[in-house]
Amino acid sequence: MIARPALAASLLMLTGLASPATAQSSVPLPPNLAGLWSFEADLEAICKFNGHARLMPTSDPARFDCELTAEQDCPAADVHYIVQQSCSVDIVDGVATVRSTIETFLVGEPTTGYLPDNFQLVIHDESHLEGVLLGSGAYPAEWRRAEGAIS
Repeated sequence: MIARPALAASLLMLTGLASPATAQSSVPLPPNLAGLWSFEADLEAICKFNGHARLMPTSDPARFDCELTAEQDCPAADVHYIVQQSCSVDIVDGVATVRSTIETFLVGEPTTGYLPDNFQLVIHDESHLEGVLLGSGAYPAEWRRAEGAIS
């Protein structure tokens, strides 16, 4: 049998009326990354890489559905791609992992040489992520929330 004070505390927690101080073991929610983002990666001097993404919440606060469009421009190699991708974002211990799937080549001939744009990003705050673009190598990358684009 549960004692009345413990029962009352349990009910308060279930209804969301308890303050964090009354919660004996509360796990903080991950930051809300839903909204519009712009990103870029440093592919060294030969290419420019940037794009934008839209992250949409799911029923799990540590997971987002997303879509991104990436542009890779390598003038010296006469290569220019704009690639639309679907993606998902999983947050674990302050790190956002973006896994992408190529949907359409908007610019440039489709090729198996262009790999999906996956990212491993440390969450600095709800507007700034920093880490690496993972593809044919690992390149420094940064994501910034678009101005006024929190959803």
